[in-house]
Amino acid sequence: MFKKLRKMLTLGVVASMVLSGCSSAKAPAQNSGQTKPTKQEKEEEAKHEEAPIVIRYGSHVASEEDPYYKDPVTGEYVMDEENRLIKIQALEQLKEEMNVELEFVQYTGDVTEVLLQSVLSGDPICDVARIWTNGQGTILGQNVLQPLDDYVDLLGDNPMPPIYGHYYFIEDSPMGRPLSPLVFNISYLEEVDALKENGKTVYPTDLYKQGKWTWSVFKDYLAKIDAHFANSQAPERPEQRIEAYWTDYTEALVQALHANGSSIYGAKGLEIDTPRTIETVNYIGDLIHTRLLKTTLAEGTSSPVYSDQAGAFERGESVFSNIETWRLSYISPKLAEWGQSIGIIPFPRPDHMAPDDPEYVLSCTPGESFGVLRGVPEEKVGVAIKAVRRYWEICSELYRERDKELGVEEGVDSWFMNTFDVFHPEIGQDMLEIYETTKTPVTELGLTTGVYWPFMSIAGDALYGFGTSDYAIAVEAKKGDIVQKIEEMQTLLSFDQARDNIKPVIEQVEDKALVFEVGVDPQSVDWKTYFTAKDNIDGPLDMTQATFDTSTIDFNKVGDYTEGIRVSMTDSAENTRQSQFKVTLYDPNNTTEPTITLKADYRTLKLDEDTAAINWKNDFVESAFDKDGLDIKATITADLSELDTSTKGTYNVPLTAVDYAGNSVTVIAEVVVE
Repeated sequence: MFKKLRKMLTLGVVASMVLSGCSSAKAPAQNSGQTKPTKQEKEEEAKHEEAPIVIRYGSHVASEEDPYYKDPVTGEYVMDEENRLIKIQALEQLKEEMNVELEFVQYTGDVTEVLLQSVLSGDPICDVARIWTNGQGTILGQNVLQPLDDYVDLLGDNPMPPIYGHYYFIEDSPMGRPLSPLVFNISYLEEVDALKENGKTVYPTDLYKQGKWTWSVFKDYLAKIDAHFANSQAPERPEQRIEAYWTDYTEALVQALHANGSSIYGAKGLEIDTPRTIETVNYIGDLIHTRLLKTTLAEGTSSPVYSDQAGAFERGESVFSNIETWRLSYISPKLAEWGQSIGIIPFPRPDHMAPDDPEYVLSCTPGESFGVLRGVPEEKVGVAIKAVRRYWEICSELYRERDKELGVEEGVDSWFMNTFDVFHPEIGQDMLEIYETTKTPVTELGLTTGVYWPFMSIAGDALYGFGTSDYAIAVEAKKGDIVQKIEEMQTLLSFDQARDNIKPVIEQVEDKALVFEVGVDPQSVDWKTYFTAKDNIDGPLDMTQATFDTSTIDFNKVGDYTEGIRVSMTDSAENTRQSQFKVTLYDPNNTTEPTITLKADYRTLKLDEDTAAINWKNDFVESAFDKDGLDIKATITADLSELDTSTKGTYNVPLTAVDYAGNSVTVIAEVVVE
């Protein structure tokens, strides 16, 4: 069917335009004996003669959804031809069935700002708005979405659960999987002798099917992997060993919560202080403290570096990890080049829970969701919901037809087939069966309600020793703040008025460096001239209304004060932003030459490489300091007068750094062009 579809579309798109999409229109009567059309047929024909209803479908990535979207530079279609044909057919079929046309609208900026601005102005930018995963809580808090309580029957068999008593979101995938499932490098597992029984690897899927996939078994499993790879070298970065479980602890924690029958905010409401949640946080803490679970944190905080674990997994530096499903699609081919493949498994359950316990479920967080904006006419809401859901259904039907022709098993996601090693002779079929039987409706609303990150902040600080290391004590002390946030949200959503909850943005003036002579009187500095502030609704803000806190700076001591000045600004909606900026104090009487240290093994240049694009500071220089240890690496410049990348050879490139007192130093980097 799909091959036929492609052929039909190649010619049929033009034909359908000529026929105005009216493929059900009746041909003129050929003889007087033709049967008269029934009332229903007349109504159907009249419907197609009416102007189609236009539903505006807003998105931050319209180029991925609109088959007619062209690159503004090249003029070429952005979508690949196969997907274009499917999307075009779906749009034509939707118009045929419902007399509805979808008009794709690209947001002109951040979704959390664009939707708010349009609703406050009384002119919603779209009818149905696509909302990226981490933006749901912010947008819900703006009260820009219409409650859909009167349209629940249009939301499907498994709608997203109500939030604070109301339905707000339309889901295109009501039965799903974790956004960042627990995955593993199959090839690495097969190298670990300690995981073998009678010479055969015991895989996580084996343990799951045997009912043995528990927290203690997982910990022991990781310990065996950790011991095996203790002195290993990763393939791309030999200085990095292969870790047993390099992940984002927040992803591991939310999955472990649901494996233990708990949640951050789920069907039972807020569960951050229940015995099961406390037990779960302690388990993840045990994996961290025994060095079986590694997370890269932002310096001085318990905040994970976003998606750092994905890069590590892609580079072959981790056996287990938690990675976003869309990102896995790109990692799988990379590992395949090394002869490696990826497996997937539900997060293990606590030892006291039976394998068939109904509370042992996946953490299914809403993915990219959709809502109807306030200001969209009532008569259009139901049509919009039905139209977008039917459009998704048609697309799914067409993709299933394609997958069937490609040999994909009935009912199996092509994404799953293309990402995981479903043809692995030992565990391929097991992974398919487990994946299909563990799909679940949405179970976690922490992100949507805006309490996900406040919870993770409490848990993370306890796990990594920022304050008390006892989570039970920490959550008892701070739960009130989250409860207050929920109560404020409930009050807000009880009204019809949208609310601006976007904080202003504070920036340093580009040509005004926060560098001063030691001993300067902070009262003599006109701080407001060093910064600007802008709000998404109010526009530029008056810096005379800002507050400046320099209490962390010792103005009589030379140094780089990373969190030197705190600037606070409040907009008309009482949203307050506090930003920190580095302040440097230097010795103006310094006459000592600074120092530059080159990297031990800096890179070579490619033939005809663009010298203007070379990052000399980071690619060739390890460090640059003045006599007091102030970092002056940012001042480095390169003299390219002798460098010719059009000719192979070795060239001297002088690199110069200047300190704040005006002293300079130059070193020569011998650069090879090859």
